[in-house]
Amino acid sequence: MKRLLLRPPRARQRGAIAIMFAMTLVVLLAAAGLVVDLGHLYVLKSELQNGADSGALAGAREIDMTAAGVTRAAAKALAFAQQNSFNFSSALVLTNANISFAADPDGPWVSVGEALASPAGKSFIRVDTATKSVSTYLMGVAGIPTIATAGMAVAGRFVVDVTPLGVCALPPYTRTSIRLTASLQQELVEYGFRRGTTYDMLQLGNITGSADPMLINPVDRPPAACSPANSSANFTAPFLCQGNSAVASNDTEVYANTGVSAGPVEKALNSRFNDYSGGSACIPASAPPDTNVREYVTGGVALNWMNPAQSQQSQPINGSGLPQPGTLTTQGALWTYSRPVRATGTPGNYSAGTPFETTDWGDLYKSTLSTVPGTYPAGTAASPYAETSGLHYLPVSNHTPRANRRVMNLAIINCAGVGSGAMSCRRLPVLAIGRFFLQRRAALTGSDKGIWVEFGGLVGSVPNSEIKLYK
Repeated sequence: MKRLLLRPPRARQRGAIAIMFAMTLVVLLAAAGLVVDLGHLYVLKSELQNGADSGALAGAREIDMTAAGVTRAAAKALAFAQQNSFNFSSALVLTNANISFAADPDGPWVSVGEALASPAGKSFIRVDTATKSVSTYLMGVAGIPTIATAGMAVAGRFVVDVTPLGVCALPPYTRTSIRLTASLQQELVEYGFRRGTTYDMLQLGNITGSADPMLINPVDRPPAACSPANSSANFTAPFLCQGNSAVASNDTEVYANTGVSAGPVEKALNSRFNDYSGGSACIPASAPPDTNVREYVTGGVALNWMNPAQSQQSQPINGSGLPQPGTLTTQGALWTYSRPVRATGTPGNYSAGTPFETTDWGDLYKSTLSTVPGTYPAGTAASPYAETSGLHYLPVSNHTPRANRRVMNLAIINCAGVGSGAMSCRRLPVLAIGRFFLQRRAALTGSDKGIWVEFGGLVGSVPNSEIKLYK
């Protein structure tokens, strides 16, 4: 009978330990591969996202809702995005196919070509790097030879109906009132402006004693840095055409720049009167004419009670220190867009009350020489601009017009102590956003030059419009 030979216990375990070690090594290698390759994926994602972020922000600053702006935005986005690399050293190569535009950060998105054909309102840009694949280090052992990810960013601003043109507030720099008669009728005065009254923006310094008309940087807002290039007349012109910018009513400061001169500014303003001549930066599709392009003047010439030739001191001054104009011939066209209103409330808390009628003209516009009312055009409605036929109405037929294009929302700025002269990126305080009606075409040269605007009251809140990353 044969005896069975048994291995010692230690010898029997040697094979099992080897198997367990091999299995554990596979798990350890897989775990190490997971850590290493997931770290690689994280780095790859960060590299691509950095490229998309920098490209989108750079491109968004070039958007002015014109075809030229779309071209610049796409080029700048590609240039900045491609300064980044991925997979540590691989060049990030993008084309216009990676760029798209929209009017909202959630889309719908259109290609560069489609945005060029219809740029109006498209104030957001998206940069999508598309998926990039790289080889794995250790996960290939587990059958995963590559990993892939992408970067995508959306940047831009919401279109805000504030034209980047600054107007200096008139003293007093609050919402106050003028007492008109012994019966205590009071007219509301908002930061020195009276509703229904026409002002020449080029001559407000005759009242305030300081500050020239100014452009507002349409994209840079304090406390962020201001680029002088973004304050130039050429850069600002497309925003003047369309009447929008990054200035919002909740802003307390803006960057101001002198530059209201003949050329881009004048042409941009006059697009509202169906004038696109002389190399205007405006196009009818995004900056259409108004539905009523009738100009309002007196006697063929918009005479001005602020004109230096008629010196402010020659006009009556009321108790609040405001010039008290005489008749229509020295006032300029009045009440074409809105009427003056009574002040309600108490000092420091005044608001708009009921409008004055033409029968109140004598109280509103007295002179020291006479209490005879000025002449209001016979048969004129409360707002001649709102008429749809007759003497005060002039339509256009060659372009699709849009109502209220001559109404500009402008930043009312506290210019006290600013002085006159050149400014570039000057940080100035904003008191409010006011509604101003463009009475006639802007003329920045010649004997009848001026930017004639009628004050129509203050504007309520408008959305925040800073350029930023949304995704």
